[in-house]
Amino acid sequence: MSCFAAFPVGRRFVCKRSIQQTSNLFSLVLPYRVNPCARSSSTQTNHHPSRNHSHRRRNIGAAVTAVGIIAGFSIYTRRVRRKKLATLTPATESGLLISSSTPGQTSNPSSTKYEVSSLIELITRAGLVGNTKSVKDELDALRKWHTERGFNGGLVVRDLSRPLFTLDLFNSDSGKQDSPSRQSSVASTDIGAMNQRECYYLYYEILSNGETRQQLFCRGTTLFSDVLTCLQTWFVYDEELGCRVHHGFNEHANRIVEDVIPLLVPPSRHSTVELCGHSLGGAVAMLVAIKLRKRGYFISRVTSVAGPRFCRGLEERDVLEKWLPADTIRIEDDLDLVTYLPPFGVSVGDKLWLVTDYCDGRKKEDVYMLPREWMEDKLGNSNWVESVWLNLRLFESLREQYGTHRVSSYAKKLKQIQHTRVPNDSDNLVE
Repeated sequence: MSCFAAFPVGRRFVCKRSIQQTSNLFSLVLPYRVNPCARSSSTQTNHHPSRNHSHRRRNIGAAVTAVGIIAGFSIYTRRVRRKKLATLTPATESGLLISSSTPGQTSNPSSTKYEVSSLIELITRAGLVGNTKSVKDELDALRKWHTERGFNGGLVVRDLSRPLFTLDLFNSDSGKQDSPSRQSSVASTDIGAMNQRECYYLYYEILSNGETRQQLFCRGTTLFSDVLTCLQTWFVYDEELGCRVHHGFNEHANRIVEDVIPLLVPPSRHSTVELCGHSLGGAVAMLVAIKLRKRGYFISRVTSVAGPRFCRGLEERDVLEKWLPADTIRIEDDLDLVTYLPPFGVSVGDKLWLVTDYCDGRKKEDVYMLPREWMEDKLGNSNWVESVWLNLRLFESLREQYGTHRVSSYAKKLKQIQHTRVPNDSDNLVE
């Protein structure tokens, strides 16, 4: 009764008081008469306060347990990794990495020694594409860079906005039936709908000995369509390669192969082809090299910088290794996430491993040269080098990913090695 007696008083208060005071009065009156369920529900929740506390304790306990497991696993893998790294021979002591070759001596494509200055030049040239707003500006920038550094050969920049030649016209002149693997990419793909800018560029030069040197540089991830290509991580069987490979990378490699063949000198012993690529272009360069080798071209060198993994397993790796030249190297930074993706894939070639370790609050950088013969150890002693769980340090990788994946970061680390610790090839000859 007291509640209803207070109601007319509240009505008089509307004229004298503010609307906020009236709303406060209704909040006192309505829960008891107008909405009786509100009180019952509120009192019902207060009957068992211990339930809420128990749920909170369970959630906090589960979170603390998960963090403890992750931290313990991280500490354990780091200790195991440091012990295994101590068993590796640094690249500067392996004799496989040299600062520069002997003056007047031409490089031997079958040699297992890698010249640091040549690697720096290659990866720098691979990072020249994808930095301008148009293909014309890209071509002008490439021509200027090469001319200033004494490269007097020709340049071709391809954007794949439309096919250079269609297979139907190409085959109609020769009257030959094309293989199924060559019919699958250009003829069935609407390349114009891909909206891709420069995809690769080709540098060609006739040397003094009459040899034609052709260098193909594949662009890394630049456009959204490149991201979609990388996300096609399922492995498919390729009849031409004879094994299962990354679907997105394989399709990208098929488009480049069909587009670049009309630009290359026909296969002969007087012409060579070199390939290099960064990120997505690194994996694609490997596949393009194998496909060109199977079609008769002489591949002299393949270089992959920060390239992802593109074959399914060790059996597929053994199949692809047979078609790659001795001078096949992949340069990887252990803090670069891209080199671990996809985590269930495998890479090929010799591995130049740039390792950064944080021990006792200090940053320590080392370089290891791991030849493919060591990587193909059948006893599994070298499998830990490719292990994602043992080598991936997620926190450091996410913190430094933007910097470590760039071409300039790889070139900078190689320059530090060149100026400080790597001997010359002439020093080895004197010894």
